[in-house]
Amino acid sequence: MPLNAEFAISGERIGLYLSGAGGKPRPGIVLLQEIFGVNDAMELAADGFASAGFVVAAPDLYHRLAPGTALSYQPADRPRALELWAKLRDEDAARDIAAVQAWLRGHPSCNGRVALLGFCLGGKLAILAAAREATDCVVSFYPVQLEKHLADIAAVRCPVQVHIGDNDAHVPEAPREIVRQALCVGVENEFLVYAGAEHGFYNSIRASGFHPAAAARAHEASLRFLKRWLAERPAVNAEAKRASGLGE
Repeated sequence: MPLNAEFAISGERIGLYLSGAGGKPRPGIVLLQEIFGVNDAMELAADGFASAGFVVAAPDLYHRLAPGTALSYQPADRPRALELWAKLRDEDAARDIAAVQAWLRGHPSCNGRVALLGFCLGGKLAILAAAREATDCVVSFYPVQLEKHLADIAAVRCPVQVHIGDNDAHVPEAPREIVRQALCVGVENEFLVYAGAEHGFYNSIRASGFHPAAAARAHEASLRFLKRWLAERPAVNAEAKRASGLGE
């Protein structure tokens, strides 16, 4: 299914894949893409979390570069994915994520509580965005290059859960340990490592890397974490953020 919704920011229209809308308001998730765009794997993940009781919005973070990008995992598409990743500015992505988070909080299907959840590139951007704009909690799957953003990790003021495989070639042991130590300063944070799992272990559509057992454990852990913090924490809003000093 292609992108099925959109919203406006600074005169621009950003497409997104929206899943779980309609019916009683429920917690929201802003689901952040891998380098391959909002493709069938991201839609599958969005539908999976929607079926667990969330309304999920997966924004097109490449909308300034190549709107509607949805690449496959075939070798022919990888150079294009790497090209777009190199051109995407973290600052632009964080601004877009804040905007879609605000949009989702106000959606009729959302009860005002929102988490950021991302994979690979999106896993990193979820934490960077949370450092800039208050959110209720973050779930980050195998975030890449996060060891370069320790100041951002320290600036996050919400619970964070990270999932990484111990055989992840894109997040090897040394940088993984740097990130673990930085995150585990927060007592509410969780850093979960899965034995035998590689990069992309949650993604059943990839030709390699999918680890069904690790994916199942990570999914259950994510749901537990999301339901805990989205249920117990009051919804974050701009006024509360200013009062707490997070906006300064």
